Amino acid sequence: MLPDIENLLLEQDGDTLTIWFNRPQVRNALSQAVADDLAAVLEALPGEAGIRFVILRGKGGVFCAGGDLKMFKTVFQGGTERDDIVRFNADFGRLMKAVHALPQLFVVLIEGAAMAGGLGLSCIADVVVTTADARYSLTEVTLGIPPAQITPVVMKRIGASQARRLLLTAARFDGTEAGRLGFAHFVVDDAEALDVKAEEILSQARKGAPGAIASTKEIINAVDRLQGDDLVMFAAERFADCLLGDEAKEGLAAFAEKRQADWS
Repeated sequence: MLPDIENLLLEQDGDTLTIWFNRPQVRNALSQAVADDLAAVLEALPGEAGIRFVILRGKGGVFCAGGDLKMFKTVFQGGTERDDIVRFNADFGRLMKAVHALPQLFVVLIEGAAMAGGLGLSCIADVVVTTADARYSLTEVTLGIPPAQITPVVMKRIGASQARRLLLTAARFDGTEAGRLGFAHFVVDDAEALDVKAEEILSQARKGAPGAIASTKEIINAVDRLQGDDLVMFAAERFADCLLGDEAKEGLAAFAEKRQADWS
């Protein structure tokens, strides 16, 4: 069961859950409360068999402007201990791990802006769609702080060379460039086209069995932590589990009978 939350808007339509950042008055900046709510939803999703696809996007024509700078004021006012700062930053890292571990296909739709931590979150999506005019930047160093938790995922997403340039210079770029760099898989003209492309992606993805998609994501994630024979055996075990399961029986029968599988 999905948790009751106050700082995000959840909309479920059949097999698809859309998670909306819902603070357009602050350009959907990430506060501690927003991050906690997002983590709670993400941690509940592996148990939601009826949800096959998760979309993350922002209300008010903006995806996410990054961390809420108001949080930092308490630091300079003497209201926060160093251990609290470490804990908050580590919590964001764990939030990103929760995204990474989702069994569902995770799609991010970007318009307006994706800055700092917001851009970092998009780097662990399975599919990203952006409008051509969306604005991007890894702004942390201009504020006197490092992009601590997002540096690894940015480097993994676009490669070390371009990641170093963007992380160290805070250069701004648009959605078209985001597509060229590898942050986004699809670049569209406007918000309406975002919805059209999202539906195309989900329609294609529905041809895949939910369990097979989840197992494939497990194998993809295992590449980061396993090597050699350990990775070979992990992948082989996932393959065997799926082949002996109900989805493979149905999928192979559907192929032989020239019909759609029952999950399509």
